Amino acid sequence: MNETNKEQHQRLAKNTDINYWNELWLNSKIGFNRLSVNKHFKKHILSKIISKDQQQCVLFPLCGKTVDMKAVLDINHQVIGIEYIQLGIEAFFEENNIEHDITNDEHNKYSIYKGINRPVTIYCMDFFTFHQSLPTIDWIWDRGGFVAINISERKQYRDILLKLMTPGHTQLYLLTNYYKDSSFSGPPHCVSDDDIVHLFGSTCSIELIEVLNTTAEFNLHYNQKIRFMEEHLHLIIRK
Repeated sequence: MNETNKEQHQRLAKNTDINYWNELWLNSKIGFNRLSVNKHFKKHILSKIISKDQQQCVLFPLCGKTVDMKAVLDINHQVIGIEYIQLGIEAFFEENNIEHDITNDEHNKYSIYKGINRPVTIYCMDFFTFHQSLPTIDWIWDRGGFVAINISERKQYRDILLKLMTPGHTQLYLLTNYYKDSSFSGPPHCVSDDDIVHLFGSTCSIELIEVLNTTAEFNLHYNQKIRFMEEHLHLIIRK
């Protein structure tokens, strides 16, 4: 029996653990980082919160140093990030000249980076151990988190997101990559629309709102020659 695209990808996929990502940051191999605000983020989140009188809270799981966070701060809304790689967090504050305090919890092995004059808090910790209480999250923007984790960790990742979502309120925008190419096994890992339905369908409403061919852009940023790559953007709301 021939392998399905999903089965083949699972067999070939790299083990993307914390050490893997730390090594990439240490060697400045961060092609996944972008210098400009993501166009989907502008269209579907920034354009909506800019007119909100009440301060909105946007959560960025596995945030790195994404400039999307700075875009939220620039319109005076709140940012919460979760990221294990300390280099990425420190780079975000330094590159954007944001004064901050650092609180260390040696017992639980995490640190909290908190802006002094800007409403930004980033937790430096393993996402899979995250259990902190947060204010109501209005929006979750996941551009590179879900596609970065190991395929075997997706249910655990989903469960943490669901705990942070207020039913009927929090809007999770999940941007994923879909491709069929045996020469590339990720990351970013391949995620099909069926994968999203399987993981979130029983507890959430799901709407596929964007499909974009990004083959040329992907090959440029990742120095690849993949034949076909799409970005799929889903809006997910917990029931």
